[in-house]
Amino acid sequence: MYLNDTTVMYVENDLATQKLIVKILTRYCKEVFVASDGVEGLALYKTIDPNIVLSDIVMPNMSGIEMSEKIKKLNPNQIISLFTAYNEPEFKEKALELRIDTYIMKPLDEKQFFNSLNYLAMAFHTNLDIIGNVNTNRKKV
Repeated sequence: MYLNDTTVMYVENDLATQKLIVKILTRYCKEVFVASDGVEGLALYKTIDPNIVLSDIVMPNMSGIEMSEKIKKLNPNQIISLFTAYNEPEFKEKALELRIDTYIMKPLDEKQFFNSLNYLAMAFHTNLDIIGNVNTNRKKV
C-alpha cells in the first residue's frame, strides 16, 4: 500500500468535515497537514512538501481552485485532488484547465475516497502520469 508512505495536505473550512476526513487520513497516511482555507493552505504548502494536496473548493478568503492555481505555478507536477459538494461545470472546467488530478464528490463514500487517494499515492510513488484519468466517477474531469 502506498498511502502509508504518503504525506497529504488537506484544506477544508467546514470543521465537522475536516475532523472526519483527518480521522480517515491519519489512519492511512504517513503524515497529514491541515489548513482551514486557501490562504492558510497556500502558506502551509510553502513550508511543507506534501505528496498530495486535497482541498475543498468553496472556502472563505481563497477558494480551493485559486489555491490550486497558485500551487501549480509553484509546482506544476503537484498532485491535487478537489473534494467538494459542488458539481458546477465552471468548477470542473477550471479543474481541467489546471490539470487537477481528481475531482471527488461529497458526500463522502469512504471506499471510493480511499481508492482514489490510494491511486494518487501510487501515482506519486511510481511517477505515473494520471492527470485527468481518475476520479470517483472514473471519468475524465
